[in-house]
Amino acid sequence: MPSDPQDILKHSPDKLLTGFSKTRVAWYFLVAVAIHIVATAATSIGYIRDRWIDPEGAAARRAAQLEAAKTQEQAPKPRVSVPTPEPPRPEPKEAKAPDDPRKKAPVVKEITELPKKGEIPKQPDDLGISIDETNK
Repeated sequence: MPSDPQDILKHSPDKLLTGFSKTRVAWYFLVAVAIHIVATAATSIGYIRDRWIDPEGAAARRAAQLEAAKTQEQAPKPRVSVPTPEPPRPEPKEAKAPDDPRKKAPVVKEITELPKKGEIPKQPDDLGISIDETNK
């Protein structure tokens, strides 16, 4: 037990809660609790109605749903016709695109041409070209 009455006043609950009483923290806390209560009640309306207010009506609604599901399962399903795709038409041979003249350029040939069997291609330098090729 504290012997000094100053210690009691120093740690009194009113002194400890003065920071909260000057701000709106308590008000915001109450608003948050109220919002949670309203949201919980709004999402529980069906449960409250079925369990506490009208349990006989809930049983009747459940039986009607089961009966509707049974009749829906027993009903013949309509046949769905699937259209068959047409086979692709062959392209006319006359519509062939002309050869691109760029394919015959020496640079394209150099890039796409494979070496002959047994031939080792020359090593390019870091830039991908040699000095001899730039002086031509």
